[in-house]
Amino acid sequence: MLDQKKLMLLRFSSYGFLKNLKFFEPFLYLFFLANGLNFTQIGILIAIREISTIGLELPTGVFADLTGRRRAMAASFFSYMISFSAFYYFSTFLIFIPAMLLFAMGDSLRHGTHKAMIMQYLDWEGMEDQRVRYYGKTRAASRLGSALSAVIAGAIVYYVGDYNVIFLATIIPYSFAFILMLTYPKELDGEPMGASIASTWNHLRNSFKQLYKHSGLGKMLVNASTYDSFFRISKDYLSPIVESLAMALPILIFIDDLHQRTAILVGIVYFFVYINSFTSSIKSASFMEKIGDMEKALDLLYFVMALLFSVVALTLQLDLLILTVIAFFFFFTLYNLRKPMVIGYVGDRMDSQTRATLFSGQNLLRSIVGMIIAPILGYLADTMGISFAFLFGALVLLVIGALLPISSREP
Repeated sequence: MLDQKKLMLLRFSSYGFLKNLKFFEPFLYLFFLANGLNFTQIGILIAIREISTIGLELPTGVFADLTGRRRAMAASFFSYMISFSAFYYFSTFLIFIPAMLLFAMGDSLRHGTHKAMIMQYLDWEGMEDQRVRYYGKTRAASRLGSALSAVIAGAIVYYVGDYNVIFLATIIPYSFAFILMLTYPKELDGEPMGASIASTWNHLRNSFKQLYKHSGLGKMLVNASTYDSFFRISKDYLSPIVESLAMALPILIFIDDLHQRTAILVGIVYFFVYINSFTSSIKSASFMEKIGDMEKALDLLYFVMALLFSVVALTLQLDLLILTVIAFFFFFTLYNLRKPMVIGYVGDRMDSQTRATLFSGQNLLRSIVGMIIAPILGYLADTMGISFAFLFGALVLLVIGALLPISSREP
């Protein structure tokens, strides 16, 4: 029989595994394009998601801290399931707007809340020094879910020939995740005090006092938010690039149907991308130890990501699509090496009772960046080509990284 520590690691990992069975994710841009949207409209939808998150992120973080984190997590998955139903049944830009709003609600309820639960559990167990390694393990489980998701999604699209059905299929694992949240120990709710106006104001004031109390925390939140936002928005350009590769790759010439050719290649590419992400998440702590300094490791991974944006821009301009896909492969490597370090860094500097709020604050900053850059990247992709969109991303990342290096913080 599993002891309690192993059982909680299994629960945390199961959450990551189930929530990353997003069968729609590898095909999201292709789904929008197949329904008649262009990259500018897609960028607007992504911006709507990010704008909605801006309005919802802090209130939902406070809601989780003050009323119970398990309740917030269950509400998150319920909101997702309604959103997926709308994407499945409808196919117009105007209907996609409320569906994206519901998706944003699910994101904002979930983002900082589960991280706060993990950090609180490690505090109770006296495992604070294991934050990076422990979070890396739970994140690895989510990457394993993504790898399996890519294969299943590819098979669904291949046999059904319809992108819409993958949203319906995603409701199944999210139903199990909803049930899983109800099995979490009540202690992980934190110390709910009720969401009165006075308690909400005091909670927010105490949360943001920490930005002054801990040197480097505010800088880290901005740095990580920019990095995360560019990754989240740019990674979905991989599927249209893979579709272009599927049209040109001789090995798939025996399959006439473009949907089927794309489904096979997307499934294969994303499977290896996420298996690589699985390995990267596990090795995050080892990589940090090898560099010898968390702050230096964070900066190194940041600037290599900016370099990769330039590589993508160059390979796209030269029409070297296989090299572009390989560059995207390393996008995911860098992101998953860095993410556990970011969580460990900020988790060490936050008070336990305000973690969901401050993690939500980080996601709010990420959404502000995403709201601005998603339409810009979409417009550049439509008017000048995807390569110019990635060149723009490289320049912005370099500027932010130069202005806000983590390794220069005061001790």
